[in-house]
Amino acid sequence: MQKLLATLTLLFAAHVAVADSAPPSMTINVATLSDIRQHAGVANVTGHRGSSGSAPENTLSAILKAIEEGAGYAEIDVQETADGVLVLMHDSNPRRTTGIDKPLWEITYDSLIQASAGSWYNARFEQEKVPTLEEALVLAAKGNLKLNIELKNYGHQKQLAEKTVQLIEKHDFVERCIVTSFDKSLLGKVKKLNKQIKTGLIIDSPPTEEVFKSGDYEAISAAHNLIYQDFMAKAAKYGKEVYAWIVNDKYTAQRLLKLGVKNFISDYPKQMIAWVSEHTQP
Repeated sequence: MQKLLATLTLLFAAHVAVADSAPPSMTINVATLSDIRQHAGVANVTGHRGSSGSAPENTLSAILKAIEEGAGYAEIDVQETADGVLVLMHDSNPRRTTGIDKPLWEITYDSLIQASAGSWYNARFEQEKVPTLEEALVLAAKGNLKLNIELKNYGHQKQLAEKTVQLIEKHDFVERCIVTSFDKSLLGKVKKLNKQIKTGLIIDSPPTEEVFKSGDYEAISAAHNLIYQDFMAKAAKYGKEVYAWIVNDKYTAQRLLKLGVKNFISDYPKQMIAWVSEHTQP
């Protein structure tokens, strides 16, 4: 395990250079990672914005931490810069995490990476930069980590869906990701471009019957307080997978596990893994 994590650290330190092949020193023992996740029975535990309880959100450090903690997925937020680069960022204005007080769609990628994306969290992350989606895909692939790619639409996206699909295909992630969004139209664009990519609608208010019946997506990613027996029954009726967010306490985890929820999004994937493992032990 120590050898595996050391290798992953070397990969991250190299800034995840995008290339056709990686140096031998950056090779990750994928079999070991698979054994860890299979043993824990936690393939569907997702680190929210990476492992954002342990590292600055939506950074390579947070993704690396999710890999280290054995998460099956990392959820990441994706937007476009002024010059059309897909980067990881949750807020429409990156001031909270970078100090740059402008809408992201008015900031070029070169300007964005001049700022620290980690010092707000802790001084030891001062050298952290806002990563591109491509960098996240490369690191996730090396760590055998799947991705929940949330497309953020603040009304200024131009080719967000198109460029996301291109990168997913380029890095062979069609079977290793789910694309989610509050914006149903963006999910429709993804499906039109590649119907093999799994998609999921994010909701934060009680859904209508039509939300469950829609054939435009395979999953519903719901705020955990919306999920009860009736919700699960309708999801099962219409063949929808259920993702619960954000699950950070044991009581909520146990309640959802008893309802049959299998996909959990948490700021603390390591702790969530422990709760899932405890529930599944005979």
